[in-house]
Amino acid sequence: MKKRLTAVVLCLVLLAATACGGSGSKDKQNEKEADAGSTEEVQVVEKYTPAVHEEGKYYVGIIQQAPHEALELTSEGFRGRLSELLGEEVVIDYKVADGTMEDCDVIIDHFMQDKDDLILAVGTGALQRVNAATKDIPVVGAAVTDFIIAGGVSSLGEPGGNVTGISGMPSVGRQSQLLMQLMPDDGTVGMLYCSGEINSVFQCRLMEEYLDENDVSWKEYTFAGTDDMEGAISKAASECSVLYLPNDNTLAVNMDKVNQYAVQNGTRVFTSDGSMCKKGGLVSYGVDYYEVGVEAADMAQEILVYGGEDYEDEEDEYRGDPSRMEILDVKETASAWYNPVVAAAIGWTPDDTYSELDVEVPQEQTPAAGGTGQPAQGQTGN
Repeated sequence: MKKRLTAVVLCLVLLAATACGGSGSKDKQNEKEADAGSTEEVQVVEKYTPAVHEEGKYYVGIIQQAPHEALELTSEGFRGRLSELLGEEVVIDYKVADGTMEDCDVIIDHFMQDKDDLILAVGTGALQRVNAATKDIPVVGAAVTDFIIAGGVSSLGEPGGNVTGISGMPSVGRQSQLLMQLMPDDGTVGMLYCSGEINSVFQCRLMEEYLDENDVSWKEYTFAGTDDMEGAISKAASECSVLYLPNDNTLAVNMDKVNQYAVQNGTRVFTSDGSMCKKGGLVSYGVDYYEVGVEAADMAQEILVYGGEDYEDEEDEYRGDPSRMEILDVKETASAWYNPVVAAAIGWTPDDTYSELDVEVPQEQTPAAGGTGQPAQGQTGN
């Protein structure tokens, strides 16, 4: 009896030990897999090898927020002008993000690992991500509507930190004049923009103030992203005679959708950027983005050459200091344009306020409901 009892107890002990051993083995296996995963993740992060800098040269990183014609013109103007100013003394690393914060952050992290001397942030989102990443590297922002709202700047006259730059916002007052001339009698303006783009919100608020002062009726149509964008465009185009589009990057890369619903409804689309108009708007009033880049390059050259600790100037001890370099704009370069293809599709004839954009004529363009697809005789933009 004692032998049988001892055998049973022994079996139970062995079973318990086996169960514990099995669990421990699984835990150890899981730990190994977790370690392997962590190691793999670290290896992915560490794959980037920082650039080797040559003595006596300036290294500049350009982070462009997204593939967008106005932003590309800004980057092009900057690269051309800075190369003209510094020649072989400057090395430019130009990177275009996909419009997401994550992609911007990866590019900016590489610039920081490279220890670049200056970063150009093209677009509001890019500037915000650079500002969040560094307070030490000088930053020039470009194609940004409002620097105070974007962050990193305490005032336009004296930024106060490592950020300065060139605004891409046109005169909203002049835009409002042209917008009201575009309005038919008793029409309504649809303010269409992405609620996630803070500069779009700011620009539309300014326009709304002008419209209120002139007793012009307006409605607001916002969307959070591309998922609900088409619904907002469709609703705005069907309910309003004119749509106002600020400098909105989300709309800029989706102007085909705006054009589709605008032409269907005979809605006039006013954009704040010539490239947006070229891709589907009716008219635009906006600045020259190439010139934005050129002016940003002049700022960058000043910072690179005169902003170092070794530079001394008795007449101007703060020369090249971004914290004291005024935020500038190029409003004087703004022009009014119209898209001849869209004008023909909705039956609208411009007056001499607008210059004609060079636009490729699509094979098929559906006229507005009740329209002829040709300019109406005697009809103007007024």
